[in-house]
Amino acid sequence: MLAALFTRFRQFRQRRRQQRRFERVDQIDQVALSHQAPADPSRVLLLRNDSIGDYLLFRPWLRLLAAEVRGRGQHLTLAANALWAPLARAWDADCFDELLVVEFARFQIDTVYRTEVLRDIGAAGYGGLIYPLHVREPAVENFFRYLAAPGRVGGQGEHRTDAWFQLIDREGYTQLLPTSQEVLFEYDRNGEFYRNWLAAIGHAADAAGARPPLHIPVQEADAARFRAADGRAAIVLFPGASARQKRWPTGHFARLAQALHQRYGGQYRLVLAGSAADAEHAQDIRKVAGAAVPLENLCGQTNLVELAALLSQASLLISNDTVAAHLAVQLGTPCLVVLMGENYGKFFPYPPDLHSAPCRCLFPPGMEARFAQGNFAPPGRDPDIASITPVRVLAAAAELLASL
Repeated sequence: MLAALFTRFRQFRQRRRQQRRFERVDQIDQVALSHQAPADPSRVLLLRNDSIGDYLLFRPWLRLLAAEVRGRGQHLTLAANALWAPLARAWDADCFDELLVVEFARFQIDTVYRTEVLRDIGAAGYGGLIYPLHVREPAVENFFRYLAAPGRVGGQGEHRTDAWFQLIDREGYTQLLPTSQEVLFEYDRNGEFYRNWLAAIGHAADAAGARPPLHIPVQEADAARFRAADGRAAIVLFPGASARQKRWPTGHFARLAQALHQRYGGQYRLVLAGSAADAEHAQDIRKVAGAAVPLENLCGQTNLVELAALLSQASLLISNDTVAAHLAVQLGTPCLVVLMGENYGKFFPYPPDLHSAPCRCLFPPGMEARFAQGNFAPPGRDPDIASITPVRVLAAAAELLASL
């Protein structure tokens, strides 16, 4: 009885918070877009507010979509999450006319910043909007309801029944493309949107079957920086992740480093990679592994483009479920991913036809037991990534290195 009352009270508070958030965002959007430039049909805004790995799996479809838009003589602006905007500049600048960099996490909470961004968007006079995300965020999308662009296209996305989503569906879009509710790998989810978008604009059906390759264009000068003078290739360890529960323990990484050094000696360089935020994890790994294990620490010393160059020269990456794993797979670098498996099939494992080098995923034993029974549904609570032992990871790494 008390538990049920507590649950209802908690749900009531959540609804109140959501309502207050909606009212605040909605007021800002109305005011910021109260004065807009006349809509210009030749100007199209393509907006993506998701993370780096999402962008990497969208890039091939971006290039096809952009070619179609610009082939009609339209000007394409890519509204890019600041997290991956440097990659768009480095690798895809040839497929858009303008890059609008937005800190989308800040956009959702900083009223002044949101107002500035929306005023810039309103002043551009876009005649078309394309929003190709499957996992949608109403606090980002809400301004579509006030955008003067006469063509605003998105996908139905994952099944959501919240009132805010329903309002945006009715008022924010002139067309919502169908979305299958089955689990799809994110690359294929993006392909679904692209094909439905092609059909919506009346494009010939033969081009709709395109399946563009995943490719990362690493420059030779960047790659050369990460080649060892003695010719030894690297085993790269990537201990960071966006969420704490997705990080394999640093103690496990340290014991793995000890075992790799004991097994392979000086055959490979052992390199720790990551952002500046991962520096503390790298220090812990080096401390536990001990001075006898030569670990080269590059955490915080590479940007995303340089990280790709580093991984292009590695013999193996051992990583959490994070951007480094996507980079390695798409570069053709053998990869061993240690992950929880709660989103099996969406981002990992990659379909076999999308990678040219081995990519092996290790999941907690409980999750692997579920998968063996054909149960790929998300579990009721986060799987324990620490239950994946260093012994298992070492054995898998040895198999991958032996196959090279």
